[in-house]
Amino acid sequence: MKHFRNPSLAGILFLITLAFGCQKEITPNPDNKDINNLVISPGFKYQTSKNINVTVTLPFTVDYSAIRGKVEIYYLLNDSLNVVYSGLGDENGILNANVNIPSFVDELYVRSVAGTKAIKIGNTLKSSQEGGYSINFGGDIDTLPPRIVNTLKSTVHSNEELLTITYKGRLKSSNNLINNGTFDINDFGSVARWSSFMPIDGRWYITNQLSGVAGRASDPNGITAINYVLHIGSKSPYYGGVGQMIPAAPGHLITASGKFKTSGNGQKHVWIYLIPYNSAGNPISYYSIINSTNPTNWTNLSIAATMPPGTAKCQVLLWTNNYGGDIYYDDIVATGPNPDSDNDGVVDSEDEYPNDPQRAFNYYYPASNTFSTITFEDNWPNKADYDFNDLVIDQRYKFVLNGKQQMVDIYGDFIVRAIGASYKNGFGFKLNILPNAIQSVSGQSITQNYITLNSNGTEAGQEKAVIIVTDNVFKQLPHPGSGTGVNTTPGAPYVQPQQQTIHITFNNPVSIGELNNPLVNPFLIVNQNRGREIHLIDNPPTTLANLDYFNTGADASNLAAGGYYKTANNLPWAIELPVSFEYTIEKEKITNAYLKFANWAETAGNDYSDWYISTEEGYRNGSKIYSYGSK
Repeated sequence: MKHFRNPSLAGILFLITLAFGCQKEITPNPDNKDINNLVISPGFKYQTSKNINVTVTLPFTVDYSAIRGKVEIYYLLNDSLNVVYSGLGDENGILNANVNIPSFVDELYVRSVAGTKAIKIGNTLKSSQEGGYSINFGGDIDTLPPRIVNTLKSTVHSNEELLTITYKGRLKSSNNLINNGTFDINDFGSVARWSSFMPIDGRWYITNQLSGVAGRASDPNGITAINYVLHIGSKSPYYGGVGQMIPAAPGHLITASGKFKTSGNGQKHVWIYLIPYNSAGNPISYYSIINSTNPTNWTNLSIAATMPPGTAKCQVLLWTNNYGGDIYYDDIVATGPNPDSDNDGVVDSEDEYPNDPQRAFNYYYPASNTFSTITFEDNWPNKADYDFNDLVIDQRYKFVLNGKQQMVDIYGDFIVRAIGASYKNGFGFKLNILPNAIQSVSGQSITQNYITLNSNGTEAGQEKAVIIVTDNVFKQLPHPGSGTGVNTTPGAPYVQPQQQTIHITFNNPVSIGELNNPLVNPFLIVNQNRGREIHLIDNPPTTLANLDYFNTGADASNLAAGGYYKTANNLPWAIELPVSFEYTIEKEKITNAYLKFANWAETAGNDYSDWYISTEEGYRNGSKIYSYGSK
């Protein structure tokens, strides 16, 4: 070591060296730790998603004896709608759902025949299920006639539990019973009051109370230069409505929806009504949805009801109590009678297969418009280098269900995106059902000599159904001739990934509940050695796995306690992300690329649950993340 005779000069030179060194090695997170030095809870499973229970109460105004109300649960990511659950309510209109969502999601949307409501995760009324949430589509439905504010029901809009949804465009429907629902035609009739005679003529009628203050107007701050809406101003006696009559009959399921917003001072109460009339022209029931929150952005209102005996027609009524300012309505849609053409208990408007009695709707994992990514280290049971790119594969599953919520088909989409290794690895997944429950499997890539299949396409010798997607991932992503692996080395030729689809059919419909724990169990087969499998942490191996590999090398699994594929300090050999993950370049540890990974792991996932998706400063070092633009 070189010594300085002048301590002050040595200090100056040290500071200069340190300054230049910091400029060259600057990182937004100077405390970032190496993955090998992390202190991680033994119970942490590296889950980037979470399960929550959602109890949905569908509107009591609908008769569920012949149909089952469909419910979809979704979240938004970059304006993309990602459905994570589809299910049917029971004969009482109740649905209990277990939903798997990315840990960073803080708002879910629940869609039913009565519209869409939102759940604030962690800030919503809990259901009786621990860790669950409840949504009641009947909580703000009323069954009283149109009225003035002094006879309002005591509860108007459950704001502590339900949120409104903002529309982003004009609603379109090919089955709209309403004419002029966007108010492009300036043609309105007048009636003395809401219960006065209205013909079924596709025309809106304004009650006398709103004469002179209701009619078509240009939408202030509209999405186009000319966008017409229904405008209702305030006028003593401050109440009134605009209605249109549509055809209806007993037993018809009729829905009405639209959007509204308000401006100006003064309290405003806004309704959409469905009012069935008998052949004598008298109203016989009242079904309405109310909102009294005075939103300044477009907000939806939806009401659904089964028409009672004696119904001859139905009135869609936009009713208001306005004590100052302005109310705007737009995009009014009414649908009905909502037939069930294939008699599977799911009406055509909610049936994704309306003419197929064996199929009704799709259930997705991880979501309808999103792939999850599994990243593997393939050196198990030996120590990994933790760049998590030895195999990077995207996956998405579509479970096709019938009207009894039983599986008929499974479609699995897979994209091998990167191979940061020379091993000829395989990839497959295990289902928690017996192999003989499956009729056929198609779409597999079996080109080597170490996989044996049953006649139905499942792997032979397995206790539970195992589907081998590919026995050599290089067949899906060929090596370009230079670089380490494929699509992991900057500057090496880029290979365009291709999607592979697996189709599974069943001998008889199977309950999707049988697949839980986990829904699917994916795994890597190391270098054509069938007994050497790598699964996600604590996911059990298949029957054909060689258990002698456990507790050798760096593996510290506890098979008796159900602990698999982990090191002594609880590091995994595989991680699943609920999005298409931007993985690291070759030989760069994940902690060097994703600067909050260490914080996330050491807090058992409580901090920085968005470590892999956030682009905020201090979250990532982009130079260590593979970019297609640098290929």
